[in-house]
Amino acid sequence: MRFSVAAAATALVGSAIAADHLVVVGNGSLTFEPNNVQAAEGDTVTFKFWPKNHSVAQSTFANPCEPMSNGFWSGYVPSTSGAATETFMVEVTNASAPIWFYCTQGQHCTSGMAGAINAPSSGNTADAFIEAAKQADNIAEPASTAGTGGMLMNGTMSSTASGSASTASSTGAASSVNVNGGVVFTGMMGMFAYLLM
Repeated sequence: MRFSVAAAATALVGSAIAADHLVVVGNGSLTFEPNNVQAAEGDTVTFKFWPKNHSVAQSTFANPCEPMSNGFWSGYVPSTSGAATETFMVEVTNASAPIWFYCTQGQHCTSGMAGAINAPSSGNTADAFIEAAKQADNIAEPASTAGTGGMLMNGTMSSTASGSASTASSTGAASSVNVNGGVVFTGMMGMFAYLLM
């Protein structure tokens, strides 16, 4: 009996731990690296910005350089040297739906500065999305407020953005990160207390 409860508690703790995936934005080139992140539901993706002034905005496969209605947008994150102290984090709420994104600065998107989270390996791939971005007629900036649909961070968790990014993207990630941390702590304490019985 003890083993099955301990195994269940361990499974609960393991399922509550989410991964964070780093995407480097414009480190000496007009790219997102990696340009396709494979993330599980509950994972977060953190965009780290390099010179000079980039952004990340959610789009759709059909319109790669135009903002998706109710999608996320970091706003412009400038840096003169090295990585900016400010980052932008989104949470993956549906791992089976690809999330498409691009940089709204100047002609960056049509230069291929686009990427995806959970793009499929055939059909509408990340490479196909980037090629479509290079063929786009125009680049549009979101009308939403900078920081919408994710969380802007400046060294520490400093400002949570509100809003959601429709069916395929992210919500303000601060609450989910805190909830996951609480579940992990509670699950570990429960398992520890049980094993001491």
